[in-house]
Amino acid sequence: MTENKAKKNDVRRRMAQTGERYNVARRSIETAPGPGTHLIGDEETRRIAESFLTASSSWLGSVTWQDIVAGPGAEYKADVWDGTFDPEKIELGDGQRWSWSVTFTDPSGQQKTLSHETVLEGIRALVFGENPSGADGVRLLRIRQWFTEPVAERRKLDIGASDSSRICQQALYGRQVFSTEDDLFGSKKLDFFEDQRPPQEDE
Repeated sequence: MTENKAKKNDVRRRMAQTGERYNVARRSIETAPGPGTHLIGDEETRRIAESFLTASSSWLGSVTWQDIVAGPGAEYKADVWDGTFDPEKIELGDGQRWSWSVTFTDPSGQQKTLSHETVLEGIRALVFGENPSGADGVRLLRIRQWFTEPVAERRKLDIGASDSSRICQQALYGRQVFSTEDDLFGSKKLDFFEDQRPPQEDE
């Protein structure tokens, strides 16, 4: 049995066990890091992107997710007409794996794309970059601690919407452009238009 056929059997077995759709089950099988690997995997970076987009859903538009092939010669696996990747038809080659990408537009109309590699670039820039001063530097410590956690622990940790947003903004814009709710100090997002908002009823 070839490696690809074995993986497809694993996908179908997972579908039977979990009731997941083919794409969901296949992604869980294909992107699962191998035993003992320390690398940040595709599922970890996808969770960061999902958290960022959920926190920013009120001002981002046209969000489109796509499963993609990554690795040597991945571009040749894409459909020649629309550039998509069909998991039912594609057999991965040596060094290839399933990954993800997501495109969206910001309020200025710019189309942006996040992927496993771009999120990793954001993580690297924050972990290995300069140390900011004050509260910003303290917030960055959480991302750096997550980065250096033992692999098994890191994969269980939820990095949170604020830090996910920080990472993705770094990947997209090279810096933090806007703030999000930050529960590190129990503070709320700064609102310069608070005087124009209707009063909120006490819960």
